[in-house]
Amino acid sequence: MRQVCVNERREIVVVEVPDPAVPPGYALVRNAYSLISSGTELGTAQQQSSALRQRVDLARRFSASVRRDGLSATMGRVRKRFQQPNATIRARGYSCAGVVTQLGEGIEDLHVGDMVACGGASANHAEVVAVPRNLMARVPPEVSLRDASFTTLGAIAMQGVRRAQVTFGEKVVVTGMGLVGQLVGQLLKVAGCQVIAVDLLDERLKLAKELGATYAINAAAEDPVAAAYRIAGDHGADAVIVCAATSSDVPVNQAFAMCRERGRVVIVGDVGMGLERTHFYNKELDLLMSRSYGPGRYDAEYEELGLDYPIGYVRWTENRNMEEFLRLLSSGAMRVGPLVAGEYAIGDATRAYADLAQNQRAVVATVFKYDSPTPDAKATHVLRLRAAAEPKKSGVLRVAVIGAGSFATANHLPNLRSFPDCHLVAIVNSTGTKAKQIAQEFKADYCTTDYQEVLADPNVDAVVIATRHNLHHQIAIEAAAKGKHIFVEKPMALTEAEGQAVRQAVAEAGVLLSVGFNRRFAPLVVKLKGLLGEQQFPKTITYRVNAGWLPPDHWLLDPAVGGGRIIGEGCHFFDLLYYLVGAEPVRITTSQMRPLASDQKDDANMSINLEFADGSLGNVLYTVVGHTDLSKERIEVYTGGKAFVLDDFTSLSAYGTKGSPASWRDPGNKGVSSMLRHFCDAALGKVELQVTAKDGLRATVCAVRGLESARTGSPVGFG
Repeated sequence: MRQVCVNERREIVVVEVPDPAVPPGYALVRNAYSLISSGTELGTAQQQSSALRQRVDLARRFSASVRRDGLSATMGRVRKRFQQPNATIRARGYSCAGVVTQLGEGIEDLHVGDMVACGGASANHAEVVAVPRNLMARVPPEVSLRDASFTTLGAIAMQGVRRAQVTFGEKVVVTGMGLVGQLVGQLLKVAGCQVIAVDLLDERLKLAKELGATYAINAAAEDPVAAAYRIAGDHGADAVIVCAATSSDVPVNQAFAMCRERGRVVIVGDVGMGLERTHFYNKELDLLMSRSYGPGRYDAEYEELGLDYPIGYVRWTENRNMEEFLRLLSSGAMRVGPLVAGEYAIGDATRAYADLAQNQRAVVATVFKYDSPTPDAKATHVLRLRAAAEPKKSGVLRVAVIGAGSFATANHLPNLRSFPDCHLVAIVNSTGTKAKQIAQEFKADYCTTDYQEVLADPNVDAVVIATRHNLHHQIAIEAAAKGKHIFVEKPMALTEAEGQAVRQAVAEAGVLLSVGFNRRFAPLVVKLKGLLGEQQFPKTITYRVNAGWLPPDHWLLDPAVGGGRIIGEGCHFFDLLYYLVGAEPVRITTSQMRPLASDQKDDANMSINLEFADGSLGNVLYTVVGHTDLSKERIEVYTGGKAFVLDDFTSLSAYGTKGSPASWRDPGNKGVSSMLRHFCDAALGKVELQVTAKDGLRATVCAVRGLESARTGSPVGFG
């Protein structure tokens, strides 16, 4: 399919990408129209490259990244971000309408063939979009799909009006008569208000009057505050809704001046917020922010998981705002036809944006028109970048990478490209634009948004699974059933049952599976393991992890997706303890620090004690309340009158050994490349695999039972 994007040169480009995947709770929609907003989209495209240059903390972040992830991984990210600026493209558009062609699991109130209006980050200028249920609204038969493509902007305007809490007969000023301002003005008229439109352009004021504004003020020709008082009377306006888009502080402070005592000022547009206190305080004004489409916006549980807010508690969610806007369109109370200055085919996207930028005085909105959508159109989830698959070569491993997130693109993909006996067949990512750009960057044969395509491909020998954690076990099981060798990032599974299922599937299929426990392959860990191999005594090991805090909306903290810190990351440390000890764990006991607040999500401050079959003891002290200036990981090993200290994989010291004290240094290599190299060698039959499904299961069991011990306050065995 074709999709409109902007690259980092701020150029509008039309790219050919695979159709998007259809996750549970989403629907695939073939677009009929999508709306270009003259304000938001032009502003975003023009600012795309400037934000990066304005960051003043890059040096500090670079240093912290080197300490945390090592120089190799950090430089991989830097190269990707700076040396290939045109590799990054971003989708455009957030308001469209079309026909449902496929339903994801869990959607029961829509049907293939339904006409829907769509909003949100995935409602792009593209021939096909995948949109979550709560960001879709069924289009009434009286409403054209072109008009329905305004629904997202209509919901934004409606939320601004709701925040103003207007009542019948009030005089309300609307500052900024761009697209959202025009819609706000009409909604206020529907609500029985007298609308005072303010703008710098006569063309937009004329349009506002045609659409129902009672009064119009040209702020370039007269003092808008004085004019507002002349119209509203000595008391001033009852409310002001600011829809302007400018960095200037003038609109919001003029709004304060226009308002009556105890009036309301609502900010809808992106305006400067240097507030002057005088009018704000003296009039005891209410300043209100209007956030996008309404309640539910930016709440992943609402938008992505489809969990609705009870109507008795939240009357107007973003979805119900979308539905109400469509109802107003169907009744004729709202008119959007006069706002459209032109229609363009998606292939003319560059011209569409250029025309819009050159004619902002006259143009409020432009739409893309797509080929007539049909519900029986088949999705195309594969985009081939090479004409044909390369023939199988002896001694070459053909690999597909499933999940092209930051870790995979900074580590696994560059490493695979550097291995002469590995051929990158495919990149899988849920977003077509990213799948294509990564596939082009690393010269894969094709890209796809559906991992089933690579599992069914006989030209794929092995898969690297680097998705979010909750998908690891299912993809691994399906890959094993298709006879693929598997490298899966940690954790292999989020539960013991999932881990057992993966191990069984791999055994039955007779394929190899390795888990991304890269620390085993770090040069200084290899050195430490060699030194410990000479010791025949039980060991006492302390493993301190200064993990750092994560924001509460980070996906790793979602138990259903990331598994939480201990399952999602702690498995690394349990595996390394096992590797250094060389004996199975038999009991685990966890003590947890009481959370600082009852709603604190990132509360993984734990002391986890493992007892091993040979009498060894291991302690993982995991904390999120430390400081980033301190190294992330420090391991101390005590055994047979000797001691070893490994600090953040950069230095290893030995005490009590021959020639001690002795020390070794390394740039901070955590073994990521060596780990993947070892897996490829094993898949090619050159070596025996060191890290297996058994190791992945053990690490998950340690994490799960460690958390059980924290909950119960009692030790948990491994019998």
